[in-house]
Amino acid sequence: MPSGGVSTAELADLLAALPFGHRLWVRGMGRSLYPLLRSGDAVRLLRCGPERLARGDVALVRHGPRLAAQVVLSTQPWVTEPLLGGPHAPGGELVGRVIALKRGKMVLRLPRPTRPALFLTQRALSGVWTQPAARAVFRHLRDLFSGWTKPLRRHFVGPVEIRLVRQDDLDALLAFATERLVVSGAFLRRQLRDRWGLPAERRVGGAAGAFDAQGRLFGFAWVDDYRQEGLALGGLWVRSLVVAPRVRRMGVATALVRCLVEEARRQGADRVHADIDEDNTASLRTFSGLDFQPAPAALTTSTNQQWDAAGGSKRLVVLVRVLSA
Repeated sequence: MPSGGVSTAELADLLAALPFGHRLWVRGMGRSLYPLLRSGDAVRLLRCGPERLARGDVALVRHGPRLAAQVVLSTQPWVTEPLLGGPHAPGGELVGRVIALKRGKMVLRLPRPTRPALFLTQRALSGVWTQPAARAVFRHLRDLFSGWTKPLRRHFVGPVEIRLVRQDDLDALLAFATERLVVSGAFLRRQLRDRWGLPAERRVGGAAGAFDAQGRLFGFAWVDDYRQEGLALGGLWVRSLVVAPRVRRMGVATALVRCLVEEARRQGADRVHADIDEDNTASLRTFSGLDFQPAPAALTTSTNQQWDAAGGSKRLVVLVRVLSA
């Protein structure tokens, strides 16, 4: 769910209020342009009207409280679709044209001459990706390649320590967030100062990190209460589980969640929840391997309803782990 800073609906209102011709960088546009755009990446938006777009452009479109960066398939009627295909999205309010993508220090510009190539790429990818067999082959190849490179990656990263994040880890946390988290730095700073980074006897919730010998962060997750953000979901929830590609398939995600579960138990919680995108198979495997079970249907329904109201675009699988004394 959106955490920290403004909600997706508030961001949509802010962008829609900008005058035409305004340009700015925006982070956290979801996964509609995956693999070009991943969680934590940014898009450069040119605020404009539909007359400035053509087939093959990337448009930032608003559907109610939701925002999605998608490829324009048609302007009459107005139809957009994710890069890898999926349900057509007719209608919607155009916010502007995406003119560049940014991942870390790398910027990929999307000038107008790229329109035909991007349109044909989207058509080809959507034709393949919508087939379950193709997705299964991709996951197999990804896991196989990751397994081959693991010894080399482990050598370059060195030992990784999984522990709770302290207040003196703020710089490392902000650097990691800039690259990989869709969470504002102000939110993380406030949470670390007022909740997660307090001494054990006063700590509320907690954050866990995977640190190398130089103190750099390669993985992160936190556990806390959603009610502080105005959502009617009680209890502790594990959130923002993100592991850098360099240390994936090394047990980092499992160790992060295990660390947070132990901290929740120490604080007296009787259970811990998690809400995960239904297509995030890696996270689903991680939580299932740590004895998280499907939550009651009523909680799953309530969570998805609040996710929809907050601007979420995917169905969530809700899991719960009951903690023994």
